[in-house]
Amino acid sequence: MNIAEQLFLTSLNIMKSVLDLAEFKFGKDSEDFKYFKKQIMNVTYSNLQETFRKLELDNEIEKCECKANLRHGYTDCKNCHGSGYKKC
Repeated sequence: MNIAEQLFLTSLNIMKSVLDLAEFKFGKDSEDFKYFKKQIMNVTYSNLQETFRKLELDNEIEKCECKANLRHGYTDCKNCHGSGYKKC
């Protein structure tokens, strides 16, 4: 199992659920929702990047050849599915 992939997919799922609730509460086109979405995405991706850096330093994971970018979301890469990291 690729821990980076699992953390990435779990985080995306949580983020999507939170954003769905916020969209329901504020409305998709509201300024409140746009601000909330930006903040949730920034926190989620920043925390994932920091976690991945630490796991990389501990030689648990390494950068994937596909050069995926976290902020671009899920990909079809069989090694990382968009996390940008794979098992060592």
